[in-house]
Amino acid sequence: MSATVPDWLRGVWQRVRIDHADGGQDTSTRVFWFQGLSHYGDLRIAASRPQVSQFGASPSADLALAHQQGATGRCHCPGHQAIWQREWGYQPVVDFPEPGDLEARGSVVIERAPSGAYEEEWHRLTPPDPSIQVWRRDDSRARLLVIDGYAMLIARRPVEPAPRPLAALLTEGTAAAHQLLDCEISCAVRAAPGEAFVIQLSTLPWREQQPLALCNGRGEITAPGWQLEEHHAGSPATGYSNSPATDYSDSVSATGPRPASTSSNAKMVRALQVKR
Repeated sequence: MSATVPDWLRGVWQRVRIDHADGGQDTSTRVFWFQGLSHYGDLRIAASRPQVSQFGASPSADLALAHQQGATGRCHCPGHQAIWQREWGYQPVVDFPEPGDLEARGSVVIERAPSGAYEEEWHRLTPPDPSIQVWRRDDSRARLLVIDGYAMLIARRPVEPAPRPLAALLTEGTAAAHQLLDCEISCAVRAAPGEAFVIQLSTLPWREQQPLALCNGRGEITAPGWQLEEHHAGSPATGYSNSPATDYSDSVSATGPRPASTSSNAKMVRALQVKR
């Protein structure tokens, strides 16, 4: 398929901060953005979210799960403004309706809302020209993005709830917790090319540290019922450094140039596991 985003935007990005117009700042929420040739996936989970082993562990735990965010769809970026066309997501309503004005600064992207509501800082975790595979299930109920040594699975819940924030639906008791919260968005990392992907962060906390068995170590789905939406071979990274300009919740350290296939994966693992 033809790309709808520029080369410099493709890859896996980690948010290190968001500054709000009211003066508030968040540097602890774990936020990752996977951007393919066109399709994207993202996941946003607060560092304070509890590690539970099932739905219904407690009302407060279910409410914390209801505040998670993430989505998938297509991104169009003519010039330096990104427009996200959401297909489905964890929340039944659109989380971020505005486009984003992007300023590229090497391995860092600054995103600003045209309204001035926020400014986000994103750091690249992948080489500048990463390999990309995007898979879609034939029934359009799940998508898998594999970019370099990272993978993100975004699956729809079995029954779509009313188009309102999950926390409100949960508080009102309009449906059981498992019906509202059973929507998986999982980030996985492989230790080295060819090795299995292991889930590091998920909207279903009990999935963390489990293998992402859907694909093999090359990011390929061999089971029937899936089709390849995007493929880009990428190019080898030479002397690439993905060291951030600032730390992310004390979990990311700048250690200078290193091979991207191993160092960036280890960095993502550390970032995903912070404050568990």
